[in-house]
This record gives sequence, structure tokens and C-alpha cells, in this order.
Amino acid sequence: MQSRSLRAFLALHQFGTVAAAAQVVHLSPSAVSVQLRSLEQEFNIELFVRTGRSITLTARAHQLVPLVQQMLDLEAEMASLGNSRSLRGRVSLGVITSTLTGGLPGALKRLSADHSQLEIRITANKSPELAAQVETGLIDAAIISTPPPLVSSALCLHPLYTEPLALVMSSERTFTSIKEVLEANPYIAFDRTTWIGKQIEGFIAERGFSVRPVMELDSHDAVLSVVRHDIGVTILPVLLGHARKDAGLRFVELPGIHRQVCLAVRRANSDSKATRVLLSYFREFGTYVPHPQKK
Repeated sequence: MQSRSLRAFLALHQFGTVAAAAQVVHLSPSAVSVQLRSLEQEFNIELFVRTGRSITLTARAHQLVPLVQQMLDLEAEMASLGNSRSLRGRVSLGVITSTLTGGLPGALKRLSADHSQLEIRITANKSPELAAQVETGLIDAAIISTPPPLVSSALCLHPLYTEPLALVMSSERTFTSIKEVLEANPYIAFDRTTWIGKQIEGFIAERGFSVRPVMELDSHDAVLSVVRHDIGVTILPVLLGHARKDAGLRFVELPGIHRQVCLAVRRANSDSKATRVLLSYFREFGTYVPHPQKK
């Protein structure tokens, strides 16, 4: 039984359609259909109800979901056994997109060089979606923002590093105070469906600032580009590995607020060899790359 078939099964369970499942597991819809039929043949039971172009899980299939998750956990644990310090096999890692525009690719490159028999498959998405995919077993681990206090999670969250939040504006603007800059200028909001977006929104509300959002974007780089062109001001995390050397931007660090970045894994994999190795590389990245200095 291939783990690819099991992940396709879990993806269908979570996202409801073959097309959506195919995007998550990086296969074509036809390949996912083949994997699902193969799984039915191996279990020798009817797992799906097919009606026209739709496919849904049977009651028996829903009973299998937690068992499939356990099988993938055991497979990951077995792959990490042995005396060798090197990892081998495949690791599906989710990352929030902003980490890929910081210094994380360097850490991933070193991880691949040191563990040449390890295949790393990267999925980029928002923190809530990545956390859900780890929880359901679709991916093995994810680098995400720590969930807000009111968001419950059954995952094990290992802190990696923190990033300060800063008011960012065009270097052509004059800084007076955080309140005055935010209230006197158009505000470019970072996607408020993300956890960091909600954290920023909470900071603004707690301080009683009155902002005028004129745009909402889901890309860290896109927000900075708009601000660089002096269309408005924003609040963003200062990404680890990003120096504040952009002559077109001015950063003013906000007191008492930061983003905590963590590695999320299922509790069954919390102390696995793979988790320990990933933590060592990503925590090393968090300590040896210094936070940029203020301008």
C-alpha cells in the first residue's frame, strides 16, 4: 500500500473533490482517481460513492480516516529509525509563503545537502490551511505562525524564532508617531484571514487606532511594493533574513509585538527523528541570521 494513495484518500476527505485533492497532493486528477481505485482494491471494500462527476466517502471510509492517519504516522516513524544520522525517504513540508522570501531557502538547501537521500516536497499556503493539512496527515510538518490564543489546535507546536512587527512606510514620508502615521495615511492591510493578519488587526484595535484600508493583499512582497510606491502605509513582520536596506522604505519597529514562527507536527510525530532534524536546521536558521537593524 503506497503512502501516495493514503494521502490522496485524506485529501479527498478534507477537500471534497478529486480536483481539489489533486492540487494538494501534487498529482493530476486522473492520477488521484487511479490511487483511490487502487486503495479500494487493496481494502476490498467500497470506499466511495460515485455519482456522475462527484465522489463522496462511504460510512466505512469515514471510519478509516483515523486509521489512515495512524498508518502515515507509523510510516514516518519507521523511516526515521536506524543508527544513521541521515534522513531518507520523503518529507512533505508546508511553509507560509513569506518564509520563502526570507532566508529559509538557505536552511532548506543545507538540509538537502546534508541529507541527500531525503526527498523534501514543499507546499506553500496560509497558516490555517497548513495546520489543517498537518492535522489530517496530508503533510508531515509545517512552518507556520503560532495560532492566536482563541484558536484551538491538536497539533504539537515547536517554537522556532520570532520576527518583530514594524510600521512600514515610504522613505519619502516623515515619521511623527505610529498613531499619526497610521491615521493620516491610506492603510495597506495584510490578508486578514491569515493568523498574522488577525494579529495585526488586533494590535490596531487594542491601541484604538483608526485606519483607512484602501487595499488588502496576501503577499508580503506585494504589500512592500505598494508601500514603496507611496500608495499607503502598512504593518508587517520584518522577515528573518531580510535586511532593512531598501532605500525606498522606512521601518519603525512596534513595541511589545512580534510574530512567533513554529514547526507544527502531529503529536504522534512530536519526538520523531525527522522532527528533531527539522527543528535543528530551522532553529539554527533562527539564531545565526541576525534581526535587521533599524534605520
